[in-house]
Amino acid sequence: MNTPRHPRPDGVYRPRSRPSIAGTHAFVDDEIRDYDVTLQRFLDGRVPEAVFLEHRLRHGVYGQRQDGVHMIRSKLPLGLLSPEQLEAFADLTEAWAGGVAHLTTRQDIQVHFVRLPDTPEVMTALDRASMTSREACGNVVRNVTADPLAGVHADEAFDVTPYGIAVARFLLRLPDGQSLGRKFKPTLASTWDRRFNLGALHDVGLTAVERDGQRGFDLVVGGGLGAVASEAKRFTDFLPVEELLPTLQAILKVFAAHGEKLKRARARMKFLVDDWGIDRFRDAVLEARATLPYDPRWQSLLGDVAPWTDHPVHPPGADLPPPRDDDDAAWLRTNVVPQRQDGYAAVQVRVPQGDLSPAQLRGLAAVLRDHAGDTTRIGPDQSLWIRWVAVDRLLALRDGLTALGLGAARAGGLGDTVTCPGADTCKLGITTPRALARQMQAELDAIATDPRLERLRIHVSGCPNACAQHHIADIGLFGAARTIDGVTAPHFMLLLGGLAGGRHEEAPGDGFGTTVLKLPAARVGEAVRRLTTRYLDEAAPGTPFGRWARQTGRPALKALLDDLTDLPPPSVAPALYVEHGRADTAFKVVRGTGECAGAVVLQGDLLLMEADRHADEATARLEAGAEAAAVRTSALAAFDRAARSLLSTQGITDPAPEAVRDLFRAHLYDAGRIYEGVGHYFLHATTERPTDAVGDRLRRLVVEAGLFVEEAHAIHGRLQNPAVRA
Repeated sequence: MNTPRHPRPDGVYRPRSRPSIAGTHAFVDDEIRDYDVTLQRFLDGRVPEAVFLEHRLRHGVYGQRQDGVHMIRSKLPLGLLSPEQLEAFADLTEAWAGGVAHLTTRQDIQVHFVRLPDTPEVMTALDRASMTSREACGNVVRNVTADPLAGVHADEAFDVTPYGIAVARFLLRLPDGQSLGRKFKPTLASTWDRRFNLGALHDVGLTAVERDGQRGFDLVVGGGLGAVASEAKRFTDFLPVEELLPTLQAILKVFAAHGEKLKRARARMKFLVDDWGIDRFRDAVLEARATLPYDPRWQSLLGDVAPWTDHPVHPPGADLPPPRDDDDAAWLRTNVVPQRQDGYAAVQVRVPQGDLSPAQLRGLAAVLRDHAGDTTRIGPDQSLWIRWVAVDRLLALRDGLTALGLGAARAGGLGDTVTCPGADTCKLGITTPRALARQMQAELDAIATDPRLERLRIHVSGCPNACAQHHIADIGLFGAARTIDGVTAPHFMLLLGGLAGGRHEEAPGDGFGTTVLKLPAARVGEAVRRLTTRYLDEAAPGTPFGRWARQTGRPALKALLDDLTDLPPPSVAPALYVEHGRADTAFKVVRGTGECAGAVVLQGDLLLMEADRHADEATARLEAGAEAAAVRTSALAAFDRAARSLLSTQGITDPAPEAVRDLFRAHLYDAGRIYEGVGHYFLHATTERPTDAVGDRLRRLVVEAGLFVEEAHAIHGRLQNPAVRA
């Protein structure tokens, strides 16, 4: 069928401001045309849905929770954006995407509520502005991200910008990256500064280093967040730049050949590295590298990057301007970073929840042209970085940003909460982080006057999958649920003490926040107020919040907040059972498709209560440094009780201990009634050798037990709302 489309907005199709990452104009036109033909065949019923699903994902088109509309994610290498590209997003969001462009923690922009028949128009609009959505979703190499201050950071080894662009151009459509079991995320950094070096969280992390006058990279592999965070392992401390592209190609070949394909929740590269060990993985990559046929692009792409370099539009300023008031002083202190180039500064722009309207996008384009260089860069915390601002123009720049509603201080800090879209649009979302951010704002504004809190980082994900990177925040939260009297209440799991960058040099794998407890959504703001009050009272001068939280320890922090976890029945406290701003809408856990629904029995509730207790005990024992056997015993007990609670929903009560695992596999895991990855935690934990559960594996076992219990809660919540269907 031929569905009518919206007219193209004036001004979307402009001459390109720079070479396109996607390829030549004619080539991309043909590719989009082929996508459009396939789309029409799908709409006519001539292409199976499963086949078209993978096809559209590889073109950056992702399904939303709402029927009939989709999200399109652009692929913006290193988060680079020109004024013309900002204006292109303004035009296309107005025409096809609900009027909001959303900045992501992967330095992309995604737009929502696009009708499927309109997706080729959006792709064409992106292409006309030298952008693409190709391979922004799907089991391929995702956006290549980088330190947003690359090229201007005071202590960088060298600017990774040209190398990042070369990586992005080389890996796009690379045949070795087309048959992966899951997505693959690379990143680069010019500096070891934790705020900007996120290599520990990525499949591949490259940090600029110099040795004997030669440029190269410290290379780590196998990192990732998701439900259970894993810190990347060091592959080499010096990879010469000429080996950059062939080594990445060899890594992809090994991942494609040996990574998990059938069980998607175990298909990220971090699981392959973890299963093999870094030595075996390194040997396999070096062997693959030795057999690669020479590709001239390994060298040519490294020399073809000049059009991507940004330049200032004004000469350097002499001195920082004096603040006109306290707001100016706070903004200059928290949002401005001096560049290594004298007379220039980089400005971090606070973008609330990462959302920009068309008017703001056009206004930002004008601000760039008036005050700064020819590009801006998206930061990993949903901010924007404007570089090459002459220091004497800083307050004039701020005035321009303020007029757009983007001039607030504490960018990336307290009150600038990082959130994913959550259940607003995502099928996997349990809760809506944006609603929580709005709910907390009053408490955050009330405590934001103390300079010691300015850098406090709060990240909120709508589910355990960590799109908002809650593991590495001072205060991290992810969506959860709890059911009382058949009514489900929105909750958030609270993590404290995550390290910026996710790295811990002295204790690898310990750079992530510790789970403390589960809070009703309506009480998270009060929890933050209590935590910050205690921090201000107790922390030694100069001690960051995250370090204080680690020093204080989980038992004391949990005791501070325990009373907030109490959940009265819905008849007593109905406000705790709805999300902020949605008092007229019952909260429901709706995730994915094909969920089983049924009645919850009393035995299941009791087993869940026991599972909670054992999971809490496992965490407490781990924090206290108890013997590994005691920690493992508690974690396995939590797994067992949660599994039994789930079996009770299938009418299986009081199974023999030796039968629980097989019954769980048959009735829940193989039947698709539990998310595969979470179910695998239980199956793996009940078969691994006790001697394996030590060190970082013991930590992950405890985290996995907690997540398994939380998934059991979520399933019970869905089953107790039988009218809800995913």
